[in-house]
Amino acid sequence: MVEFKAMRQIAFLLLGLLLSLLLSPAAIAQPPASKPLRICANQAIGKPDDLASPYLLMQAVEQQLPALSVAYTVLPWSRCLQEAAAGHFDAVLSASHSFERAQGLRYPSSNDAASPDERKRMFRIGYALLKRKGSALQWDGKQFSGSASRPGFAIGAERGYSIVQFARDHGAVVEDRYPQMSSLLESLKLGRIAGALLNQEYAAQLLSEPLWAAGYEVSGPALQTKAYFLPVSRAYFAREPELSQQLWDAVEKARQQPAFQRYFSRSMSGGKRRDIQP
Repeated sequence: MVEFKAMRQIAFLLLGLLLSLLLSPAAIAQPPASKPLRICANQAIGKPDDLASPYLLMQAVEQQLPALSVAYTVLPWSRCLQEAAAGHFDAVLSASHSFERAQGLRYPSSNDAASPDERKRMFRIGYALLKRKGSALQWDGKQFSGSASRPGFAIGAERGYSIVQFARDHGAVVEDRYPQMSSLLESLKLGRIAGALLNQEYAAQLLSEPLWAAGYEVSGPALQTKAYFLPVSRAYFAREPELSQQLWDAVEKARQQPAFQRYFSRSMSGGKRRDIQP
């Protein structure tokens, strides 16, 4: 009997030890830790709930990378770029490439090349010259005409837009002192400028509204169509090189989804076309 009690005590001790091991935090299956991704976005794109093309594409990216925990901060464009380059954000939503931007941001490429890998782009998009109907302001695809430095005759652009120098090189007088899109459009409405440089998608969205369509139009073809990317800050790339590449791979796959391609085409054309490729 004594021997049996001793054996039972030993069995209880062993069982307790086994249970403690099985129930320890290390033994309990844990869900994968979320990976935060802080993205800053241009105010002109709108809020994530507005479902502009960049946000819609990122929804497909998040489905491919469920461990990501994406948080957006909407800022004026120039501030967004500056703060991301300083490492205050992990990525920038929908930014074209330039030498200046690449000093603080890492674009998708195999070896940090001067030209990013366009297969990893979010989409291609150009700018549109939105002007008041009847204005002498014109863009014919090669040169601007009708702009001047006199009040009410210049073209406006949001501060930080890469299209500004292109427009000036092609004969435009451009005021790029506007810190955000709302002040730019307000100046256009008040006649303080003759036209405004907007991305094609946003211009199409404005002209789908009756009040804008009644008094404004796009002049000429798109200006300087470019590839737009999801660049990450150099600080983020140093911490997460593999995840950065996974992000860019996911962007490429998301762009190729038929549902996104249809949405992009309709959004770029104000619902009129389905053949515009991202």
